[in-house]
Amino acid sequence: MKFFLLYQLFRLPAAFFLDLILGEPRWILHPVVIFGKMISHFERLIRSIFPATKWGERFGGFFLVLIMCVYSFAVPFLVLYGLFYCGLRFDNKILLGFAYGLDVFWGYQCLAARNLRDEADNVYLKVSNSLAEGRKAVGRIVGRDTDSLDKKGVIKACVETVAESTTDGVVSPMIFYAAGGAPFALLFKTINTMDSMIGYKNERYRYFGTTAARLDDIANLIGSRVAALSMIVASLFLYIPSIFSRYAFQYNLIRSVRTFLRDRYKHESPNAGQTESACAGALCIQLGGDAYYGGVLERRPYLGRRRREAETEDIHRAVKLMYGASVISLMLIFMVKLLAILHVFNPAWF
Repeated sequence: MKFFLLYQLFRLPAAFFLDLILGEPRWILHPVVIFGKMISHFERLIRSIFPATKWGERFGGFFLVLIMCVYSFAVPFLVLYGLFYCGLRFDNKILLGFAYGLDVFWGYQCLAARNLRDEADNVYLKVSNSLAEGRKAVGRIVGRDTDSLDKKGVIKACVETVAESTTDGVVSPMIFYAAGGAPFALLFKTINTMDSMIGYKNERYRYFGTTAARLDDIANLIGSRVAALSMIVASLFLYIPSIFSRYAFQYNLIRSVRTFLRDRYKHESPNAGQTESACAGALCIQLGGDAYYGGVLERRPYLGRRRREAETEDIHRAVKLMYGASVISLMLIFMVKLLAILHVFNPAWF
């Protein structure tokens, strides 16, 4: 029991550390790849069954979400439960060790901080070489059209993605993993993947993707607030070293707080605006604005006030904010988990 409680405490830091050093190697099969293929398969199947009407597509989208959520939770739960049961039943430490390791491995695969940094670094290098390469690189991580973006547009699109993905790529999966291990984390990853694939407001997914989009909003509701507040605190810690150098960039804590309080609900998403507004204020730049999706112009409000023009280095500054917010969120989740365990169990056990 003592080992199990310690494992409950330290499995999240272990998963975060693995993501920090490994990222997403191409030779390791990622759950998102499996989920993506399943979503595409079931979408074709369900569309062939349900009528192409408003409510037909909404019911079809609901059943797709239901199938994927049950699958993504039940499979890892049954696998881990079977390993734990057999390990305890036959007193087999190898099976128990494998169960613990598999749980941490799946948890690590649900985090994307390292991959987010790598993609942002790629945009930084490409846009520094040429605008055409920058557009192509940022097109890998954003859903908007990139063909008409200028250099500042490429930079802002990358910064917005880093800020927004701090929630659904790092903090929210950490919260789900801490709460229920790999089954909860993979469930969240499925919800997020469905939103990325079918949660659009275009003609094809306006009704079919409604359930996926709403469920993703709910799943990220807590994580987005934790990520934004952690980002604000991170701007303070990143500001402190700049005090001792007149040439270092200074993150702005006050403007981060002001922009967060003023603009966090201007975004059409109830969650994306939380971290994007905090990031815009900390960097003293303006994010948001109109963007093209599938050739259609979407009018969007601006987040933050333009104290200066966006520059290439803002990509690295946003990544630092993302990592700072991730570490602060990790510490916060760890403390909450520790207090919960101490509340339920006898502290003398430790």
